[in-house]
Amino acid sequence: MIDSIKRAFNAYSKSPFPFAWGSLLYIFLFIVFLFATIGLALIYFISMSVFNQDINLQSLSTAIVLGVMALIFLFSINGLNAALAKTYRSALLREKMSLTAFFAYAVDKAPVTFAVMLMQDIIWLIFAGPAIALYIYAMAGVAFMDIVVGAYLLFVTFIIQMLFTPLLIYTSLGTDLFGAFRRTINALRRKHVQFLGLYILFAVAWLLNFIPFIGLFSIFFLYPVVYTAMIIMMEGTIKREEEEN
Repeated sequence: MIDSIKRAFNAYSKSPFPFAWGSLLYIFLFIVFLFATIGLALIYFISMSVFNQDINLQSLSTAIVLGVMALIFLFSINGLNAALAKTYRSALLREKMSLTAFFAYAVDKAPVTFAVMLMQDIIWLIFAGPAIALYIYAMAGVAFMDIVVGAYLLFVTFIIQMLFTPLLIYTSLGTDLFGAFRRTINALRRKHVQFLGLYILFAVAWLLNFIPFIGLFSIFFLYPVVYTAMIIMMEGTIKREEEEN
């Protein structure tokens, strides 16, 4: 864990711009995809008005259209997540990543990373869904149950996100889905303690991204360093696996 952080920090210290450039590309394309999705929604509502159709946000057709748009947006963002990991790795190796290359990589990796997200969400629903239903229909009025359920959901979210992060990193960097599963299991088996500590730092850095002013420091320094350290740790398990074979 410490070695991974040191290597990532040293790489960032020697050449910080490629790391910050990756964060900037992600933010820029995230905004582009967000406004594109909003534009599609506006086109839908304008088309409904042109054809004198009633606009009802609670109607089934509108819910389906907005749901599809939301899935398209999530599909695009998952591709950006893969491109961001690739850019940080390229920065570590002192390789360049252009805007067009970032976008092309995001489009290429969007299907597999989106599949990973769907698997992650399904597993989250399996563990969190019963607790949510139990709280809503049976325990909403019980004292302190909101705290208990909230703590349980936070724990489940943390664990599932942590377990799927190596899978996302491996698939983002080019490993096929089956191979990524195998490597994720090996990485968690061999370095579960180190990865847990590093993932806690990663979660803190991710949360800091949303705090005004502090977020700028995190987005362009702390987050790239910690994310790159995770990439280094994951690739280290690949090298060890190859040496054993």
